[in-house]
Amino acid sequence: MSNAAKVGIVMLIALGVIGYFVLKIEDVSLSRSKNTREVKATFEDVAGLDDESAVRIAGVRKGHVTDIKVRPDGTAEVTMKVDDDVPLHANATAKVANLGLLGEKYIELDPGTPTAPVLPEGKVVLRGSIPASFDDITDQLSSIANDVKAITTTMRTVLSGPAGQQRLDEIVGNVQLITREMRALIAANRTNVDATIANTRAITEQLRREIPRLAQSIDQVADQIGGTVGENRTELREVITNLRGLSSDLRVTAENLNQITGQVKSGEGTVGKLFYSDEAHDKLNKALTAVESGVTELKSTLGRANRIQMDLGIKADYLAGLSDTQEIAGVKNELDGNARSTVSLRLVPNPEINRFYNVELSQDPRGRRRDKTTVETVTNANTGASTTTVTKQTKFDRDYVVSAQAGWTLDNVAVRVGLFDSTGGVGADYRVNDRIVVTGEAFDFGKRRDENPHIRLFGEYMLRKEQKLTPRIFLTTGVDNALNDTAFILGGGIRWRDEDLKYLLGSIPIGK
Repeated sequence: MSNAAKVGIVMLIALGVIGYFVLKIEDVSLSRSKNTREVKATFEDVAGLDDESAVRIAGVRKGHVTDIKVRPDGTAEVTMKVDDDVPLHANATAKVANLGLLGEKYIELDPGTPTAPVLPEGKVVLRGSIPASFDDITDQLSSIANDVKAITTTMRTVLSGPAGQQRLDEIVGNVQLITREMRALIAANRTNVDATIANTRAITEQLRREIPRLAQSIDQVADQIGGTVGENRTELREVITNLRGLSSDLRVTAENLNQITGQVKSGEGTVGKLFYSDEAHDKLNKALTAVESGVTELKSTLGRANRIQMDLGIKADYLAGLSDTQEIAGVKNELDGNARSTVSLRLVPNPEINRFYNVELSQDPRGRRRDKTTVETVTNANTGASTTTVTKQTKFDRDYVVSAQAGWTLDNVAVRVGLFDSTGGVGADYRVNDRIVVTGEAFDFGKRRDENPHIRLFGEYMLRKEQKLTPRIFLTTGVDNALNDTAFILGGGIRWRDEDLKYLLGSIPIGK
């Protein structure tokens, strides 16, 4: 079996394994589809929800979104296909939820209570709700920060400076005035006080007559209490001990409170400085400003992460007609196969700006050229003459080549500059329609591999568009190295947009 056939078999096996993992990761089912029913729900806002978004019941995926449209009253109507193995009751509800803090949006269905009537088959319209957004939370934090700032400003205005001292003096004066008025009130009601004393005397006379009877009753009760105390003497002693300890603790607490209030009044400690120190007030304002700045920065970082678009791709090309050997500067390079495999990453930091970045890692059968020049000088000891010998060595290593380019999109044309197969070059992509893209690349102007620049012309046809659970599938064909060892490109691959890995780049500073 030839080397080309072996490489082709290995690439087919690799593509099969990659396709299997893609189907498993994206949860694509190849079995017969389940019976579904159509369910509609209306929402005030469905920002972040797209077609093919998941529909879950108790966290289990039970369907997907098929259509989203705007109703005449300004609300959004979402159409879903839901498995009919879970019945929906009359009090069923729907809401838009997130998978984690930065996860994708999906529809969470609550089928309702089992005791409620089951909704009949057919089109079902539910009233949906949405959770509080991150913008609502940041607005509330900003409002709280403003309220705290206003309170500290008011307390400083009321209690600091000569004006605050004057207010405290006025409070003490009011207390003295109230005591004088109480003394005058008692003097004005002395007659009533005398009458009260007379009533007290009458009561004491009556008690004098009732004391013997009360004394007898008290003796009886005392006897009973004495017996009870004798039986529970140990418990009473413990209660008294506890009361004494509590009294001691209360006395210490009162002394601590007096000390704390004295420190606060004199401006000592954290609370005292908060009331009377301008420096503490300024530090509190700075802390609140720092919190507000942190919330703004977090909001900006998450906004940049949401704008990033990241496309990953894997493709394999067969270079038909490629020579088994190539000769450069008199050195022959035996090629190992005719297959080229590539892993690519396309990053769009902000779709509103026509800038993108491409990074590719490829295994090229032509290898990488390495040139080594050796200069050796020999001096004859007898004659003193010197002889200089220059030796040039060229060899090729089968190795990986790297491409890293920055590009700009101009309508249907995208222009790229940077590294192409580890050499400088330029490239352009012309989008004919939604399925066909024609690409031209020119690089290796320094003759690192060939005597002439490397020209690559090929077209890409999208066989199947990317969907929620499956990647994009495309075929490629064209001409490679048209000015040197010409080969025809036959290949294909897959490409998909990753919505999870992009959040790892959210904290990387990227120009706005």
